[in-house]
Amino acid sequence: MDYQYITEEEKNNIIENQLKQLEANHFSLKLIEPSKLVNPNEHMAWQQQIDIIEDSITHMRKQKIKLDNG
Repeated sequence: MDYQYITEEEKNNIIENQLKQLEANHFSLKLIEPSKLVNPNEHMAWQQQIDIIEDSITHMRKQKIKLDNG
């Protein structure tokens, strides 16, 4: 899509802010990892959240590289 109202710098800021938020969410979740042995269902749900965030971080990092390279 051709954006008419946001600059390349603004796009970069948006991506950086999204990455910061995703990394903060990942860090927060890592702090509260439930026990696999005590709460296997909770741990499975937690792991799914971690996986989704990690996939999102990877995707956003690729978008940043793409934007940086023009």
